[in-house]
Parts: sequence; C-alpha cells; structure tokens
Amino acid sequence: MSYLSENGFKSLPLGDFVKDDSGSDNSKREIIITFDDGNVSDYTIALPLLKNYGLNAAFFVTVSRISTENYVDWSHLKEMIANGMSIQSHSLTHSFLSELNRIDLYKELFESKNDLQLKLNVPVDFISLPGGFCSKAVLKMAEEVGYRGICNSVPGLNRMSEKMRGLIVLNRFAITKKINFQKFKAIVNGDWSYITACKAENYFKAGIKRALGAQRYYWIWSKYFKN
Repeated sequence: MSYLSENGFKSLPLGDFVKDDSGSDNSKREIIITFDDGNVSDYTIALPLLKNYGLNAAFFVTVSRISTENYVDWSHLKEMIANGMSIQSHSLTHSFLSELNRIDLYKELFESKNDLQLKLNVPVDFISLPGGFCSKAVLKMAEEVGYRGICNSVPGLNRMSEKMRGLIVLNRFAITKKINFQKFKAIVNGDWSYITACKAENYFKAGIKRALGAQRYYWIWSKYFKN
C-alpha cells in the first residue's frame, strides 16, 4: 500500500470501472484493489491501512459467514462502507458455482446479493467467484439476477471501454504470500513478460481443473499452494 501511494497509483472504485461516464483515460496508474471471503482481518488490518494511504477497495464477502468466528460482522461492514469501501458478494455459502444446479445457483447468487443490499442499504452489482470456478450457466444466471460484473481468478489487465454493456468479466491477480515485492511491482506496473508468464501458468491450471474437477482441485490447491 505504501508503494502504491508513493508512486502515484489511484485506487479506482469497482463501480467506476463500468460507468460509461467515468472519464478514465485508461491510465496505467489506475488499479482496483479487492479482497475475498470477508475475513475479520479485512476490518482490523486492511481497512486501517487503506485509510492511512488514501486508498479504497472492494470487499467480497461470503454472506453465510458474516458474524461468525474469524469473519466480519454487519457493524464492521457498515463502518467499512462509511469509510469509502465497497461491499460486494462472494456468494451465499462459498459453494463452487459451476457445480450447482439451476435452483442452487440462483439461491447463491440472488440471496447473497439481496441480503447485502437489504441489510447494508447499498447496491451490490458484482460477485467474485468462489475458487474462480465459472461456466456459461453462471454467467447467464448472474446477468439474470442483476449483477453488472463478475470478478474471476484469471490473471490479466482490464481495459475500460467507453461504453460497456451486459455482464462485465474482470480479470484479477491474486496477491498471496508467494508474491514477493518484485512480482507485485511487475503486476501493478503492467510488466507484459511477467503477465504473459502468469497467463501461461493459469492456462495450465485450467486444464488441471477440468481434469480433476472443482472439489478435488481446490483441496489440492488449499493444502499445498494456497499461501
């Protein structure tokens, strides 16, 4: 966060990215910061740091986990909103959406969105896909339910168009403990050699996902590669 602040990066609110009248010049210094799951550290650690450096972020929360141990509660979320943060959906129960039938998929997408909007009195226009698992059915249902955009786990840069229509799918880079400072700088500065390498690795992982299935792949990833 210190590096971003000191080097002139602007954290763009997620909703602004899909506004036709945002006035963006597609500057390389514009970034979007996101957090998944709704861990309590979003409130105790991330929020103070973001405020300190004048940055904002979108927090995707798993609704069924709100107010449970180690996760944010509703008062935390309201305070985060009051401090300029965005609260969006990470589904209802963190199920792998591409594995669900139509009824369960609708429940995960609609109820998470509806609960957040009713209890926080804010629009919920985006969903982050648990585990990054997507399908045509997920995209179709998300649009039917009323989302404007989906955040996936595919590494890559996003370019804002002057007029965006329909459901927007946004790429993201996962910043884990394994991403050292040099790799972090390569990502935020748009280093194409590093980004190309990330895309190639993701393509390889996508093949393994298809071969193993969502549950088995996620178990292996969580046990050996998550951090």
